[in-house]
Order: sequence, then structure tokens, then C-alpha cells
Amino acid sequence: RPHCQFDLAGCGSNHRAMHDPATLALSRRTLLAGLGAGTALAALPGCVTAATAGGSPGGGAAARLLDDIAWNLLRHEPGRATGLGVDTGAHADLRARLADASPEGVAAYAATLEADLARVRAFDRAGLDPATRTSLEVVESAYATALAGFALPYGDIPVGSWRTAPYVVIQNAGGYIDTPRFLDSEHPIASRADAEAYLARLAGAGAVLDGELERIRAARAMGVVPPDFLLDKAIPQLEASLADARNGGGLLVASLARRAAQQGIAGKWQAEGDALVRERVVPALERQLAELRVQRAAAGSAPGLWAQPHGDAWYAWSARASTTTSLSADDIHAIGLAELAEIHARMDPILRDIGYSQGSVGERMTALATDPRFMFAEGDPGRAEIMAFIEERIDWIRAQMPRAFNTIVPA
Repeated sequence: RPHCQFDLAGCGSNHRAMHDPATLALSRRTLLAGLGAGTALAALPGCVTAATAGGSPGGGAAARLLDDIAWNLLRHEPGRATGLGVDTGAHADLRARLADASPEGVAAYAATLEADLARVRAFDRAGLDPATRTSLEVVESAYATALAGFALPYGDIPVGSWRTAPYVVIQNAGGYIDTPRFLDSEHPIASRADAEAYLARLAGAGAVLDGELERIRAARAMGVVPPDFLLDKAIPQLEASLADARNGGGLLVASLARRAAQQGIAGKWQAEGDALVRERVVPALERQLAELRVQRAAAGSAPGLWAQPHGDAWYAWSARASTTTSLSADDIHAIGLAELAEIHARMDPILRDIGYSQGSVGERMTALATDPRFMFAEGDPGRAEIMAFIEERIDWIRAQMPRAFNTIVPA
């Protein structure tokens, strides 16, 4: 997970603290503060970045607004509520839900963001303390950036997350990857209610896949087909996911059955989960796989978004969402070439000093990688050398920290 953008020193509490009712109200504002102005970083549980906003004129109203906006967002992203540990009490229903990945669900999410952005922009910030003003400004920045992405005609648009994805289902994006990982690592199994909520999410996993399917079919209809080399990675991964799901429900069910047994929660979790996966998830995976194979038959090899409809606009938005830059792709590329030339100019004399004087810097680095003079030993002696090398580098870095920071924090 990324570090909290605003206050690294505040990131000391652990995940279990977020299940304490006394921390839940703060966590909702932490969620919004953690969106990250411009770069839209994911929220971190326990990362306290702002006061409770109740001690300044208008602070109480701002706190209520932030709370309301946070819950509006979490209703569209129930998995995030689970990750924060706030899907409890009055909001316990979120633990049994997955996000709506259909075109209608995406449109509803965008409408919520638009309405809440208008509320934030209309809020009178006079007299608010700096932390509360910052929280409102972060929401404004993150929501405005996300809405610019939702205005694009295809792709998966993050709200307070790092991943922009022009292709909704591909080698590193899609419910076939995300749902098993989320259920195994984020969904808690501490009670019968948790196990039943897990089954409810399994029951909805097929709808998530079909929602994605509708969107990637619509994208193909407008001429958006991922390049062949990405599909050549995605298709085998989806085939593996399908084979796993057909095998007694695979990871999707094994995680529930294993953890329920560990907690002594009696029930037919394996059988019920397997039935849900066979009836709902496997057919949806088969439909997605069939669509990716259709796309592969139509795919070209051009890697850049420039080759896709609206590709230049998509790239410009993604660069802005991920980095805050408004520079063009050509400008960014020119910076990269200049940086590369500078780095190569610094590498060249070092390489010459150790006997590498022929060929490009890249060719010489390739040769250097096989030079026995610079290799660690094999086996345990080499591992000891590696650890000594790492420890020496860390000691050096720590000694340099006062050059970069006025306040040194433990890490």
C-alpha cells in the first residue's frame, strides 16, 4: 500500500485499531484525506491526517459533510469499507456486497461524485482550520480528476486509487484477478455472519464479471481492442482462473472453508461455495474468456494508447491523474530522453574505469551483469554477502537523512 501523502508520522496504528468503534468516525474522514490531491492515493487505515474538524467555526458542519461524502463513496466501493474495517454496525450490509461493475453502476458512481463535488465546492470554508480546508480541497481535487476520467468513453477509472486501466479486463486488471485476492486477503472470517457475507459476495461475483463483460464489449464496438501481447498474457491467466474455479471453487471457496474451519464456524461452506461458483462465477468467466479470444483475433500490435480511439485524451488524463502533470506525452518523452542521456553520461566513465569501454551503455551493462568480479557467492555465503551489502547501504542512507529532512522519523 502507498504511504499516506499528508503525514507519515501519523501512520503508526495497525489495522485492528480500525475495528474499534471509537476510531470509526475518524476513519471516514481519513478515507477522504487519504484520497490524495491530484495523485489520488488509496486511503490507509490508521493514517491520521486531519483533526476531527469540530474545533473551528463551521468545523462541525464540515465534519458532517465529510462523513456523509465518505459513506456515499463507500456505498459504491464496499470492498474499501471492508479494507478500512468500517463495514460494521449500521453499515454491516456493505460486508456482503461487491462493487457494481456494470455500465449502470459506473454511471451511478459518477453521478454520486458529481453531486458530492458540487456540495464541497459550495461549502463556505471561511474560518475552517487548515486541516479541514485541506480535506475539502483533497476531495475536490480527487473527485474532479476522477470525473474527468469518467467522462472518457471506456476504461476503469479509480477514485482515490493508483490504478488507471484503459482496458477493464486485461493481464493486470479485472474481477477475475481482483475478487479472489480481495476475498482471501481482505474479507474477514471471524463469525458466522462473516462467512455468510462471504457467500453473498461469491453470489455477486458473477454479476461483477458480467458487468465488466458488457463494458469491454462496448469498448470493442467503438474500436478499442487491447494489443495482442497484452491479450496473450491475459487469456492464459483467465484460463487458469477458470480451471481453478471449476476445481471445487478453487481459491474463491478454499479461503472461506479454510478460515471458517480455523475459527470453528460450523457450516457447509465448501459445498455451498462450490455451488455458487459453478452456477454463477464459472459461466461468467467463460463468457469473459470467449470475449477476450474474439478481441485477440482482432488485435493489433501497437502498444501505445495513441492507437486506440480517444487514446491521446486517455493518456493525457491518466498522466494527470497519476502524476498531476499537464505536460503532453511528447514533452514527457523528451524529459525521459534527456534524463537518460544525463544518466548515461554519468555511467560511461564508471564503466570505463572498470574495463568496459566498447559498445553502448546498455550493451556494457548487459556484459557487466555476467562479470564474475561483481557477483555474490552461491548459496548461504552469498546470502550473507547480500545481507551485509544491504545493511551497509541502509546505514549509509540513514546517515544521509538529515541532508533531506529537518525532522527524522523512525522507519
